[in-house]
Amino acid sequence: MKSVNLIILLLTLIFVACTSDQLHEDKHVPEAADSLSVSEADTTVTELTRQQIDSLRFRLTHHYDENFNFCVKADSLILIPKEGDMITDTCMVYRGDLLVVADIKPISSDSTDTIWVKVAHDQMTMGWIVESDLLKGAVPDDPISLLLDSMTGSRSIWMSAIVGIGIVCFLFRRASHKKLQIIRFGDMDSFYPPLFLMLVATTASLYATVQNFLPEFWQEYYFHPTLNPFELPAIMSALVISVWLTTITLIAVIEEVYRNFRPLSGITYLLEIIGVAMIVYLFISWTTLYLIGYLFLPIFLFFTLLIYFKFIRQPYICGNCEHTLHKKGTCPYCGAENK
Repeated sequence: MKSVNLIILLLTLIFVACTSDQLHEDKHVPEAADSLSVSEADTTVTELTRQQIDSLRFRLTHHYDENFNFCVKADSLILIPKEGDMITDTCMVYRGDLLVVADIKPISSDSTDTIWVKVAHDQMTMGWIVESDLLKGAVPDDPISLLLDSMTGSRSIWMSAIVGIGIVCFLFRRASHKKLQIIRFGDMDSFYPPLFLMLVATTASLYATVQNFLPEFWQEYYFHPTLNPFELPAIMSALVISVWLTTITLIAVIEEVYRNFRPLSGITYLLEIIGVAMIVYLFISWTTLYLIGYLFLPIFLFFTLLIYFKFIRQPYICGNCEHTLHKKGTCPYCGAENK
């Protein structure tokens, strides 16, 4: 009952989640950007100046504009006093410095079109930088954006893979000493561990779908994140809700482990299930990028439910010792017959 009450309580957080910076109502970025031409504009748009229209088009396609805040994540970035001039004196900003966008100018040449962005750290530290260098060395100044940047980096992916492989090795090593159970589900009659794995797999599939088919939606969310799923398009809303439910279910798993295990055994159990969840996430997300993940996801969900209801769920109670049982018959704890 405690876990059920906890989940009901935490689910209400979805409805009151604070937003870091709300997304615009029109999330169809490519369509909106293509529609911004003076010749086809409606009465409202024709009242805007060419500069305002260009600024709005840039905001829709690049997801930021003037007065947007960045945080430097690289060791340092070089700012120059004038766009395109690499000879004059420069100034430096360093990791952790906050930058605000002061001006944006596209510079056209015979071979390439370069976008220069003027950023300022303070009144004495400001200058121009190529947009590609800025986006590579800085991240939007929002806690969610910072978290997303750290989680989606290639370094994190390889670290996750290494940790997952290490946990798999640990499981096989343990299997050489005794019978290996399916991530020790049988040690605890709870639906939360398999539910957690199913939600992780669903989240991985949704994330890979957005990355594969709707990258503009992900970019918009990266620059303007929110914890409120009702401010987002349907696919992004489903992804955020899935992340919420995964987090809530993990908290429920931790509570169940606390009530059913001793500290050392509980920690081992959590490490195993998180390790398996990590492997599931990597496998489903990578295979979804090649479309075969859409086949593996329902198969995984089906077999996870099958394992739970056929081998783990204990719907009966011994009439003698009142211990939960998987099936009727002789109680393995007291020897009493249950019919």
